[in-house]
Amino acid sequence: MCFRNRPPPPDLSTSALRFGILGAARIAPTALITPAKTHPDVVVAAIACRGKGRGEAFAQKHNIPKTFTGPTAYQDLIADPDIDAIYIALPNGLHFEWAMRALQANKHVLVEKPMTNTAAEAQQLFALASKRGLVALEAIHCTFHPALHRAREIVDSGELGHVKSVAGTFTLPSLLSPFFFHSDDPRFRYDLGGGCMMDMGVYPLAALRFITASDTAPLAVTSATATGHALDATRVDRGMHATYTLPLPPTWNPEAATKADVTAEMTVDFATPGWGPFGLLPRSIKNEITVYLEGGEVFVYNFVSPGMFHYIKVRPKCGRTRYEQAYRFRNGWGKRSWDSYRYQLEAFVDKVRGHSPALWPEPVTVITQLKIIEDVYVKAGMPPRCASSYKARDA
Repeated sequence: MCFRNRPPPPDLSTSALRFGILGAARIAPTALITPAKTHPDVVVAAIACRGKGRGEAFAQKHNIPKTFTGPTAYQDLIADPDIDAIYIALPNGLHFEWAMRALQANKHVLVEKPMTNTAAEAQQLFALASKRGLVALEAIHCTFHPALHRAREIVDSGELGHVKSVAGTFTLPSLLSPFFFHSDDPRFRYDLGGGCMMDMGVYPLAALRFITASDTAPLAVTSATATGHALDATRVDRGMHATYTLPLPPTWNPEAATKADVTAEMTVDFATPGWGPFGLLPRSIKNEITVYLEGGEVFVYNFVSPGMFHYIKVRPKCGRTRYEQAYRFRNGWGKRSWDSYRYQLEAFVDKVRGHSPALWPEPVTVITQLKIIEDVYVKAGMPPRCASSYKARDA
């Protein structure tokens, strides 16, 4: 194979923020490597993969200068003094251990969602980051994109009145599922923190909380129904439907409010069966959120990856329906070519450099989200994801 046209490796002598990646995961190019190419203050400097051949092939393909392989690969990368920040793309059940180890080595951490398996672990992780003066971010990228911010602005503006309910759906048809997930995917293993609610479920839950300005508040789980995965039907969910009660918005006048609760529901599924005779007719991917308000609806299509394409439909009960798109913020900041991962990386680097990001989720946002997920599993009759066996030393 010829690599004569491969670009030169990044210059590690610069003052750019130098990232190391734990795990040669499929998400890493989309989530970090590609966005980093357009960020002048970021260099992807190293990759750690326990499998030698896989790690070296990944590094060569993505032009990463340093490769750590073998059983101590993750720790070796974390100990490298040339690395400033760690991107953790490992299975869910390993997030807590390696994020804690990275923080203990004074590295900033960008952790794939969900940040940890449990709310208690996330609380411990943020406490250590705060103590060390380090940045820790859960990578729920869609909330960093201007599209969701615009949807929240419309809801907050009051033009359609108060929120009555909200619904979010993120499902894949069974026909497409094999193209997204391998048969032995860690998402299907309970011991690694698997389950659809832990993977696809974090997106609609985070988005509906964000759009309704409920992102720092706990939601009451009123019901949950799981569809078990064939590999572990009693512990791992292939799909989940859950309903919630949202806190009343701060602008709501209790004297004028009705007795009805503000409610939410969401549906996620790794492999939605077909429909029609014998289920032979395939379904489409569903990726949408609808906010129902007193005076109409706000609908967001493709809230998970709005940088690829999206639209916001504002449909008042009285008046004309309008459509909007938002690839930059209202003040003009950002670029049309940036996807949600690029906006997320911008926020992370801004925070590390002591600037004010356009959005920065407070630790309580992540901690309460994980507590809600735990409650969903209990309500659905499944065990919450198990805590890591890693015991962090005194930091």
